[in-house]
Amino acid sequence: MDVGTLVNFASDAAFAISGASRIVAWNERAADLLGYSSAEALDRPCDKILQIMLPGGKLLCGPGCEAKRCFEHQSPFAASECCLRHKDGRWLHADISTLVTPARGNGSAAARTVAIVLMRPHEQAVFARADGRLQILTFGRFGLSANGRALSVDRWYRRQALTLLKILITYRREVLHREHLIAHLWPDADERRGRERLKVTAYVLRERLRAAGMSGDIVSAAGSAYALDREAIWLDCEAFEKSYEEGRRLAQRGRASDALVRFEEAARLYQGDFLPEDIYADWCAEERERLRESYFDVLGHVIDGYLDRGDFEEAAVICRRGLVHEPCREGFHRALMICLARLGQRDRLIAHYEHCRRVLKAELSVGPTPETERLYRDLVVDGKAGASGAKPRR
Repeated sequence: MDVGTLVNFASDAAFAISGASRIVAWNERAADLLGYSSAEALDRPCDKILQIMLPGGKLLCGPGCEAKRCFEHQSPFAASECCLRHKDGRWLHADISTLVTPARGNGSAAARTVAIVLMRPHEQAVFARADGRLQILTFGRFGLSANGRALSVDRWYRRQALTLLKILITYRREVLHREHLIAHLWPDADERRGRERLKVTAYVLRERLRAAGMSGDIVSAAGSAYALDREAIWLDCEAFEKSYEEGRRLAQRGRASDALVRFEEAARLYQGDFLPEDIYADWCAEERERLRESYFDVLGHVIDGYLDRGDFEEAAVICRRGLVHEPCREGFHRALMICLARLGQRDRLIAHYEHCRRVLKAELSVGPTPETERLYRDLVVDGKAGASGAKPRR
């Protein structure tokens, strides 16, 4: 029985990967579990589809993957209490086990199927973390978990308690005076009424977190000021910034390969804009834009890294991802044109240049910059398509 048949007959969500870490089989239960169709998953690098977080918070997928090292030694890999990222941004609690396939056949090691991965979901969607800290997800969709169990924040009867937590997250580097918080939460309240409301709201927030099993006060008050206990929480936006800054430092030291790993980690953590449910709130607008700009810079570094190693298909995927969020970013348009040229897709290159012109005209009433025009001439008009390896300035 071939690997594809085994995967399709599996009672669990399952997929198979090759020695080159590409997905070569993907069953319907995997599609139902994670939201990716077979067409979206097949022949893609597994870390571009999968995002698996181990109980301690470490990302499994990506360079240095523990599972891949096991497969290289013909050893199975298993992990319980993992988190799997759904296509829509939700985290799902699941156990993972693997079957290592025998090394046989005439195909290359990279092309040969090396393992079948089985994913058995738990009943409840969670944001798994087992180190006692409150885990907070702010990108794409707000979520909380305590001791490996998701908190149903949609059922909080006092919504302002959740908003208070979000404001403290947004200003996490600061100690906020209560007047600042009152102005955001109840702008029309007088001083006495505002202080009473804030005191009750902070109490409710602490009680909700204690009821979820969190010991200590996540929200501390000293005099008239409030702050988060940074040691008691894990924030996806902080993890994102840490990976981003580490990537920049490594890049400055000339360690391009290590830097790319950090930038890829940051890109995986960013699952959408910061606190999207509060899109019209003034108190988080500046932080949302700051993190968004950092994300685009991360994507630019990832693209540069893929161009440097000649991985033009994956670089093109990242270019398109960036353009979905920001269709007028000419740096991404130029990088995609280079990718298409190096892949020999001249017709698509020309079509994309025309698309770029239309987007800029419709959105900004401008044409492409001289840099974009010059690149287009180099790649197509002057007959140099495929010859330019220069990375576009972002």
